[in-house]
Amino acid sequence: MTNITLIIIPGSGARQVSVQPGSTIADLVSNENLHGRDIIVDGAGVPATLWASTQVTSNAEIFATGSVKGNAKGGGSKGGGRPANAPSGTGRPSGGGRGNNPPSSGSKK
Repeated sequence: MTNITLIIIPGSGARQVSVQPGSTIADLVSNENLHGRDIIVDGAGVPATLWASTQVTSNAEIFATGSVKGNAKGGGSKGGGRPANAPSGTGRPSGGGRGNNPPSSGSKK
């Protein structure tokens, strides 16, 4: 058996996993239900197009990362394809509430 460290974020975190010698990243993704995640092996991202031809090496550190809701394009609770906490798209500073913006030149005193 080949032993690796599998880190799933967000998810269960780090754990030791044993795989069959000659296993590929595609095998690992299938066996560990990592579909839809980015795979990083020893600090280098592995494109999904290479999963079937990339063998899992002994003592490898493999990260399986996924997006967090709101970070994907088109996400956010207010629609418009922007996360709710994105910077203002108007070009004007956001005051964040009452009393935080200076009065405009035409305001009443």
